[in-house]
Amino acid sequence: MAFDPLTFWLKSSMVWANLMRQQQQAYLKMLCNMASAMPHESAAEVAAEAESLRRAAPKPTPLHRRPRASKPAPKPVVKAQKATA
Repeated sequence: MAFDPLTFWLKSSMVWANLMRQQQQAYLKMLCNMASAMPHESAAEVAAEAESLRRAAPKPTPLHRRPRASKPAPKPVVKAQKATA
């Protein structure tokens, strides 16, 4: 059978995709195990703490605007001088 680069590329891509999927599943399982081991607070306590942090946070400073381009000065009107002879 002749070497087919497209088939080789597709098979190797599937190997890496499966490996990435397995790593993501292992990571999510680890996070779930860590979350289940944490002590649970009531929702009211969490909401109160979040509200106090929100009020204590400094207000963001407004973004500086780009200075507007000034209008160009009007061009002086030059009157044609009559030649005196």
